[in-house]
Amino acid sequence: MKTGASKSSRNLYLKVAAIVVPVSIITILHFSTGTEHLYLHQIYQRSYYIPIVLASFWFEIWGGLATAVGLTALYLIHIRRDWAHHFDYSFQQYAEIAMYLVIATLVGYLSQVQRKTRQQLESAGAQLRATYQKLNETFDQLRHSDRLASLGQLSAGIAHEIRNPLGSIQGAVDILVQDLPPEDPKCEFAQIVRKEVSRLDKLTGEILQFSKPAPPKQSPIDWREIVTAACRLCEDQAHRQGVEISKRAESPTATILVDPEQIKQVLINILINAIQAQPGGGRIAIQGDIQADQLVISIRDSGPGMPLEQLDRIFDPFFTTRREGTGLGLSISFQLVKNNGGRIRATSEPGQGSCFHVSFPVH
Repeated sequence: MKTGASKSSRNLYLKVAAIVVPVSIITILHFSTGTEHLYLHQIYQRSYYIPIVLASFWFEIWGGLATAVGLTALYLIHIRRDWAHHFDYSFQQYAEIAMYLVIATLVGYLSQVQRKTRQQLESAGAQLRATYQKLNETFDQLRHSDRLASLGQLSAGIAHEIRNPLGSIQGAVDILVQDLPPEDPKCEFAQIVRKEVSRLDKLTGEILQFSKPAPPKQSPIDWREIVTAACRLCEDQAHRQGVEISKRAESPTATILVDPEQIKQVLINILINAIQAQPGGGRIAIQGDIQADQLVISIRDSGPGMPLEQLDRIFDPFFTTRREGTGLGLSISFQLVKNNGGRIRATSEPGQGSCFHVSFPVH
């Protein structure tokens, strides 16, 4: 910021110098040139328009008028001293002084209009960029919603059909294990079956939650309470993997109207993904910011990051980069945030970590 201020001051000094130096040179030439060189005085006289136009262009009406008035004072001294005995020529010079003021006003006004027009165009350009970004985000949301709707109907039917046989298999395995001694080799296979059945049951539960999420029970709550609760539940896993979770102390106070349990689940999903992305240890930073009327919760990790092709699919159902993952955690989070009136997006760069931004209207 200091560098910008010093650069601005330097530009201001250069502009002032570009006005003062020509005025000084032309005035010195006027006073030092004899009246017998009339053509030279006419050249000097019209050379004054250069600093007037520059001052009007850079500093608008008041800058141009100030320069013109200053020139008038100097030029009047010259006229009275050297041209008082030439009435016709001195009258012409008085008329030239009036033109200095007219030109300063006209160019200054045009410069002011140009500045306001430029500001309006810049403002309109910024609004267009913001609108274009929102349209892109809305398009992505709609495209994702279409995928969720079609996959949700399909997956709900499949999950229901799978869950009933799974219960039967689970019960049958439990009965078989009861009659097997622990040292029997079949017992080990039975435990594997139980483990895999449990994993499939968890997957079908996630599919059902994805396809038919419970309606949110919204209530006003301080967002920091939800973050604190989510961090508390993830602290043990983070500690085991050497990951430090930090919250910015100066984060603003804000109340949001959401289902606390659903949003806590969203934050837990994001935190667990960030922890698993840093098996060798790392850092997760959480902060909140107020942007317009939105509270934005940012969760940034120091993991390996994601390439663009993965980032574009991060919220797609069943997309995962982990062998043991189901690819439904972030899809469910997307739905829960949307159902609570919020938005979620991710940014990432390979080697620089990833950041999830979850935003809700401030209540």
